[in-house]
Amino acid sequence: MGRIVLLLLLPLFLFGSTVKPFKWNNGESFLTFLERKKLPLALFYKLDKEDQKLTEDIPYRANCQMLVSDKNTIEQVLIPMNDELQLQIYLTPKKRYKMHVIPIVSESYSETLYTEIKTAPYDDILRSTGSERLASKFVKMFKGRVNFKKDIKPGDPLVIVYEQKYRLGKYFSMPEVSGAMIEISGKRYAVYRHTDGRYYDAKGAQFEKFIFKLPIRNARMTSGFTKRRYHPVLHRYRAHVGVDFGARPGTQILATGEGRVCFAGYSSGYGKTIKIRHSNGLTSLYAHQKGFKKGIHNGSKVKQGDIIGYVGSSGLSSGPHLHFGMYDGSTPINPLSVMKKKTEGFTGKEHRQFVAIRSKLDRIFNEKMRTKPLKRKVLDFQNTYYVDKETFKVKAF
Repeated sequence: MGRIVLLLLLPLFLFGSTVKPFKWNNGESFLTFLERKKLPLALFYKLDKEDQKLTEDIPYRANCQMLVSDKNTIEQVLIPMNDELQLQIYLTPKKRYKMHVIPIVSESYSETLYTEIKTAPYDDILRSTGSERLASKFVKMFKGRVNFKKDIKPGDPLVIVYEQKYRLGKYFSMPEVSGAMIEISGKRYAVYRHTDGRYYDAKGAQFEKFIFKLPIRNARMTSGFTKRRYHPVLHRYRAHVGVDFGARPGTQILATGEGRVCFAGYSSGYGKTIKIRHSNGLTSLYAHQKGFKKGIHNGSKVKQGDIIGYVGSSGLSSGPHLHFGMYDGSTPINPLSVMKKKTEGFTGKEHRQFVAIRSKLDRIFNEKMRTKPLKRKVLDFQNTYYVDKETFKVKAF
């Protein structure tokens, strides 16, 4: 990238190229995609270890774009790896394909939804916003606190305060909910997002009923979670969508929470890997293992704290460690944000911060309950493209 580009809305027929949107196939590997599109496999093998592993985390059903010439030649492909970075495959003037990891161009907006129950919270949120992710997140947040089948009735109000990213004028990535409430028979149930990224009730108690624990005893974190970081030495963007724990080979790996094993096998990047699907909709990942505990296989039920495997260095690994990931659907989240806190409640400065956050959100809740605003429909913009000032070729974000 590194070039100044001019953002334009352009009719592509003037340039003889067409943008073809497509969704990433669930279960398809990046190598299989390259082979299917007759693109050079060297694009994958020239990536370093960390970027090769990232290709395994391409979200299923991710909205991708392909720029194709009038001669049906692929000129560019954009594949989101998370909500911050994307793979850019492009054809050079010398007719050679190259690939870079570049930032995703998106815009974030703070939004508030007020709606009244007609059928069910999920259906009513989806009807008001068109966002399945927002509807699903609201339901998960109140699971175990509110019985949406028995407790609610038509007319009960709910409010969600959230930040939503837009890419090409459409919803992109998981919405970040700052706070939400629902009022049932005059009783308010509210949840607030604190500065640590966790959710709490009005009294400061951790709201999630399903709490995870660290997968290694006396864990020593060696690498944290980041979706986007510019490497000052390599001069390019990197991501690390998990947390690494350093440990001796053979150290026991524990299930972070109760669930069912949905994958136990080998991955080219992550090596010997186990994935566990939990009842709250999240999936945990344990990579680079030396081996699995006897009896662990696809479909195995595990309890929190059960031994599932042993620390190793399989796959693309520089040494013995556990790569620990957490996913909401196919979207990676910071595993530490859902770990059980050592202490409950807030004191001192942290308590004052929480009270300020709670007061601000309560004011928003009360205002929306009073004004009952209708949700503004989001405009569906045309695709946005940029023109390289040196080659004058049209490229899509």
